[in-house]
Amino acid sequence: MKKLFLLVLFVCIALPGCALAAVTDSNQTVAANTTTAPQLIGGDMGTYLVTANVEGANVSFDSDYKGVITDGQLAVPVYTTGTPYRTVTVQAAGYDVYTANITQYPAANQTVDIPVTLVPLAAAGTPAVQGNATAPAGTMTEMTTAAPVSPAPTQSGSLPFAAFGAFVVLGIFAIRSRR
Repeated sequence: MKKLFLLVLFVCIALPGCALAAVTDSNQTVAANTTTAPQLIGGDMGTYLVTANVEGANVSFDSDYKGVITDGQLAVPVYTTGTPYRTVTVQAAGYDVYTANITQYPAANQTVDIPVTLVPLAAAGTPAVQGNATAPAGTMTEMTTAAPVSPAPTQSGSLPFAAFGAFVVLGIFAIRSRR
């Protein structure tokens, strides 16, 4: 009777563990196949055109890295039906970090200009100070496009190994109970 109780107990532990191992955790991302084009969500597209005075400056929208300033600008395509970005951040070595609130959003096939002037740090070793400002109202022009940036994949947890271990223990008890 005691062996049967232990067997039932381990089955009750092992089955939910295996079921959970088959489900992707909400905090995990699945690695995308980098050889294929990204799947489009659909909807109209607009563009933010970030112009800056420093070549190679990094541009982020709401902490999502979008690329670097090349030839004085970076075009960032966005879905007009998606969640709008709230802030833009531009930074480069030797310059103060520029952060601004976004108050204008592109409509379908239109571009919102975001002009940025990075200020050099006053002295060597001075930490960058993040200033908050409101992005100036942009002018509307025809849409330009750029390739989207894919998020980096994360590692999966150890839940499948725990489920496998539970099955091993269950198998051992099943063999011993037959004797």
